[in-house]
Amino acid sequence: MTAPGRVVWLDGALLPPARAALSIDDPAVRWGEGLFETMRAEGGRVGLLERHLDRLLASAAVLGLAPMPDRRRLRQGVAEALSALAAPAARVRLTATARPTVLVEATAEAPAARGPRTASALAVPGAWCPGDPIAEHKTLSYAGHRLAQRRAEAAGADHALLLDAEGRLGQAALANVFCAVGGEVVTAPASGLLAGVARSVAMEALTVREEALAEPRWRAADEIVLTNAVAGAVAVVAVDGTAVGDGRPGPLARRLGAALSEAWG
Repeated sequence: MTAPGRVVWLDGALLPPARAALSIDDPAVRWGEGLFETMRAEGGRVGLLERHLDRLLASAAVLGLAPMPDRRRLRQGVAEALSALAAPAARVRLTATARPTVLVEATAEAPAARGPRTASALAVPGAWCPGDPIAEHKTLSYAGHRLAQRRAEAAGADHALLLDAEGRLGQAALANVFCAVGGEVVTAPASGLLAGVARSVAMEALTVREEALAEPRWRAADEIVLTNAVAGAVAVVAVDGTAVGDGRPGPLARRLGAALSEAWG
């Protein structure tokens, strides 16, 4: 029923990954229409599950997606997939469409790293469109973010930073972004970008000001830290080959990492 280190649950049944398939009439296949959440599980549970489900169901209501699976069904899929995987830590992807379909993929992960992870980034101008309402939801239409991420990886970077046409910093292709600038913690407002679950934890734990920083300001930041509900806090130590601050994780990365570790429970 499972591949090594991976479990797939589709509409009530555990299936080998190679046999898990959606109907050609499913909105995900027909129009790329649906929602997904990526989550981290520790000890067989997703500590931030209810926040993820809140976001998914709220997005479904705003976008008029119906009939969607209810919260009980979504919880069931996650719980049964994690029970079958039986791994200390896991990455969980939950996909829901208005057929209604529930697809859960649970993959074994290494335990959370001690201390902040580090990464490099490439700035991608014009990849963020402030005010785009669809981008504020985690839909299956992820082509723009995927394109930016491929560009970053082709350039040898780990992450893509999405900028608007004026060079202001929005988010990363796979994460939200926090900057330490002039003694403040700053992140872009959630206008035309996804307000991540990890971002919400960070906003509650720290004093944060919302502003889309102009390019000269974010490039001069003491720290740039990515937050992601699976990876946690990731310190960006270089952008476009130039060191951020002193090129090492700083206090902001450590504070964000601690807040997310506590939230994972």
